[in-house]
Amino acid sequence: MDIKSIGWNEHFESQIQIYREQGLITGRVLKEVRHLYEVITEDGLVQSEVSGHFHFTAVQRSDYPTVGDWVVLRRSADTALIEKVLQRQSYFSRKTAGSKTEEQIVAANIDYICIVCGLDGGRNFKLRGVERYIAMTVEGGAKPVLILNKSDICTDTKQAVSDAEKICGNIPVFAVSALTGKGIDEISAYFPQGSTIAFCGHSGTGKSSLINMLMKNNIMKTGSLRESDLRGKHTTTHKELFFLQSGAMVIDTPGMRELQLWGDANSLQDVFHEVAEAAENCRFNDCTHQGEPGCAVKKLLDEGNLDQERFENYLSMRAEMKFLESRVTEKGRAERKAHEKELSKTIKRFYKQK
Repeated sequence: MDIKSIGWNEHFESQIQIYREQGLITGRVLKEVRHLYEVITEDGLVQSEVSGHFHFTAVQRSDYPTVGDWVVLRRSADTALIEKVLQRQSYFSRKTAGSKTEEQIVAANIDYICIVCGLDGGRNFKLRGVERYIAMTVEGGAKPVLILNKSDICTDTKQAVSDAEKICGNIPVFAVSALTGKGIDEISAYFPQGSTIAFCGHSGTGKSSLINMLMKNNIMKTGSLRESDLRGKHTTTHKELFFLQSGAMVIDTPGMRELQLWGDANSLQDVFHEVAEAAENCRFNDCTHQGEPGCAVKKLLDEGNLDQERFENYLSMRAEMKFLESRVTEKGRAERKAHEKELSKTIKRFYKQK
């Protein structure tokens, strides 16, 4: 297989020479199930896991491979050990669920993130939630695409698209139906050959059904919604990369019950562009837009040119990310100190044994 056809480029080529000299090979992670990885190489598929050295040197969860990653492998007769994850070109991540301050990489080296919403009511299409997904997509360096699925049962698809376009700016919005096939050809034609796409969104929005339609094959298991609250069941239980007939690649991810933010608050400027543009005219450079005199953002609100709920979501997300930044800084210092201490002990034990 020509690895250039599955996403290999100069970004990865520039990192690999030192490993080739050691007789190591490269591959891309296609599937991840409980720390076991299916990797495609120039010589075909291999089953692998991370090496003991990798375990020892990894500092945090985000250091480990995920679907879409390019990895360096050490092959032997019956094993393939992952020794290194090459620097990612882009990614989609979130804060892990719960109280731990830790980044979870959902998918790596993606060109496009398809944010899938369901037009069947309930929580499956909330503008404030879409803004969170867009923020995380932009933060990771991929291009967001909004897909409004289940248009066949929506009473006013045009209004749903109009509402979405108000917050999406130049981000493309597709209204489709995985049941009838409406809009599927338009989605397929949008993504160029060799590009990598990830599908993200709540459970029950129809991500797996859309992938089945794109692949023209029922390869993904699908499920129904609970009638009580229209919430979906987790039919996708692991992450996996598939090849489309168009030559593009698509990653399916398990549905997310929550998307906790991870990243820099500055990335919100690309999502809430009208707030960022108005803020340049505020009287104070450090204006928080919460009562200071001469606030241009407040003027934007008063004139009706900024939706109040959208602004409140901006403030909420900014506060969440600034709090996260403070936690990550403290946690990072502590982890680096502990890791350096452990490495120092290992080196001392090594020389004592000589």
